[in-house]
Amino acid sequence: MKVILLQNVKGFGRIGDIKNVSDGYARNFLFPKSMAKVATDGSLKESEALQKKREASSTAEHETAEKAVVMLKDVSLQFSKKSSKTGTMFSSLTKEEIAKETSKLAGMLVDPDMLDLGEHGEHIKHTGEHMITVNLAPGISTQVKISIKSE
Repeated sequence: MKVILLQNVKGFGRIGDIKNVSDGYARNFLFPKSMAKVATDGSLKESEALQKKREASSTAEHETAEKAVVMLKDVSLQFSKKSSKTGTMFSSLTKEEIAKETSKLAGMLVDPDMLDLGEHGEHIKHTGEHMITVNLAPGISTQVKISIKSE
C-alpha cells in the first residue's frame, strides 16, 4: 500500500515522503497515530506541498542550529550527583537531564534523541569530565563537555 507520511517517522521517512508499506503496518500503526494517509492521485499534489513545507522548515532549522553551535562552543555543563568514593554515581545522569540543560544554553529545544553519549550509551554512571556530541540538525553537530562532581 502506498502512503504519504504526514509526520517524520524515525528510521523510516520524513514529512511528505511517499512510501510503500505493508497493509498491516499502515492500518495498525501509521493510520491510528495520524502519521500517514493513503496515497491517491489527488493526495499526490498534497505530498508536494508537504515536501515544500518540510524544505522551508529545514532551512529555518539549519539557521537555528548554526546559532546554537556558536552558543554551545566552549561550553561546559556542570552537574552534581551523589556518588561513592570510587566515583560511581548512585543515580546516573540521563539524556533527558543533559538535554534540558543544553536547551537552556543553546536557545533551542534539544531533544534527548539528539544527544550521542558515545560509549556511555543512554546515561553516564561515573563522575568526572565527559565529551558528548549534540546533533542539532542533519549535518550540524557540536561537542559539549560535561563535568560531573560528587556531592
